[in-house]
Amino acid sequence: MSFRPRATVHLPHIVANWQAIDQLHPGATTAAVVKANGYGLGALRVSETLSKAGCSTFFVAHIEEGVMVRRTLGAAPRIFVLNGPAARDFRSYRESGLTPVLSSVDQVDLWTRNGIGPCALHFDTGINRLGLPPAMIETQLDALKKLQPVLVMSHLACADEPDHPLNQTQLDRFTQIAEAFPDTPASLANSAGCYLGPDYAFDLLRPGIALYGGSDAPGHVDLQPGVTLDARIISVFQARAGETVGYGATHTLKKDAILATVALGYADGVPRAGSNTLIGYLDGSPCPVLGRVSMDLITIDVSKAHEAAKTGARVEFLGPHAKLENQAARAGTLGYELLTGLSNRVERFYV
Repeated sequence: MSFRPRATVHLPHIVANWQAIDQLHPGATTAAVVKANGYGLGALRVSETLSKAGCSTFFVAHIEEGVMVRRTLGAAPRIFVLNGPAARDFRSYRESGLTPVLSSVDQVDLWTRNGIGPCALHFDTGINRLGLPPAMIETQLDALKKLQPVLVMSHLACADEPDHPLNQTQLDRFTQIAEAFPDTPASLANSAGCYLGPDYAFDLLRPGIALYGGSDAPGHVDLQPGVTLDARIISVFQARAGETVGYGATHTLKKDAILATVALGYADGVPRAGSNTLIGYLDGSPCPVLGRVSMDLITIDVSKAHEAAKTGARVEFLGPHAKLENQAARAGTLGYELLTGLSNRVERFYV
């Protein structure tokens, strides 16, 4: 028996999430964002599965990711590289048939001088992170069109806050940009942007976290968990009221309890900020984390699930009971960070 934590990746759930988002806006195509190793779940397996389900457009962050996805999927799908090109990348773009997303004036100049294929143009409409200044539409539109872009895009800053005024501001700005490229597909909606309504859909949706079961979508789609993270109990023991738990003695027991030590810690990707706040689920019963998350171990209160608390029993920390967004909120972080932070110590299994 191994005490390594296990991440069971539910590929049919990821396909179902992609299909559910795709049905929101029938007039748009739905891509798949598989950067950061498919949000920690395995970019190659996720991409291969979604490609077989009908997805034909993928986004990665770095060119190395794009090369690996291309080797897996073959020549047909379009693969965009969000961080764009550097001078040393041209051979890889050519040989792997990748499409760079140009997000700065320097990248536009570089691709204009050396470009060997299609590109996408990313405009900053309000996030002030990456993107070409919209003013280039007025001053360099002809030069940009000569690049023959296959996509114009922008990125929403506050899509997960539907009533935030910046959403409408970015939509208005991007609509003007899209109108300047009438023959080029346009894309604005990330995961949460897919729920803002048809005006935000344009031609291409770019769901990321939603594919893997994150990004709350009440009233829109019923997302299924893309992964179940569980770990085995190493020991079960009695503890007395007044005793403390873990490093720093940050939790004091108010009453006698049955505790279990689980083989999972921050070296596996569970944030230390989840100390005293996360909840594990043993046989469906909630078992709160007591004390600090340490490098390899977590202590949980199994008093309400003592019959199932045996050495080797598995405790769920992400999955159908331990919802991704709920666990992230308990740790004061985001579902993105929990998924992409899963380390190589966590064994991945695919079902």
